[in-house]
Amino acid sequence: MKNRFTELYVCSLAILLMGLLKIIFNYTKANTAEEFYSGTIMLFVGAVFLVFVIISHIKYKNNRKQLEREMSKDYDERDDLIEGKAALFTMRFLMIVIFLMMFLSKWIAIPANTALFMLIILCMITNMVAKKYYNYSL
Repeated sequence: MKNRFTELYVCSLAILLMGLLKIIFNYTKANTAEEFYSGTIMLFVGAVFLVFVIISHIKYKNNRKQLEREMSKDYDERDDLIEGKAALFTMRFLMIVIFLMMFLSKWIAIPANTALFMLIILCMITNMVAKKYYNYSL
């Protein structure tokens, strides 16, 4: 885990540095406003990312024992049951959404990238909610 945070720190600092360099070196060009705003946005994104990494690192240090317990490879039958039920529910939901999108595509033009993105997001949300529900109910 230590390498993951190091990579995230380096990435956020690189974004900050690119934004700063974009502001400094493109300051005298004709498109100063456009370059200044894009550099400012990069600085803002880098700062937000850096804050996110710092908070994540602090939370990881505080909850290390709990994370080690969750990341242990000792799965029992209950975890396998929850995984199977959540996967089954996600597949059923995915089929319903695909049929609904096929039905709606006759009247609404849905780009392929948008449809695939919606399917991925819906599957992630459904799988997460199903795991929490089955973990709570079992």
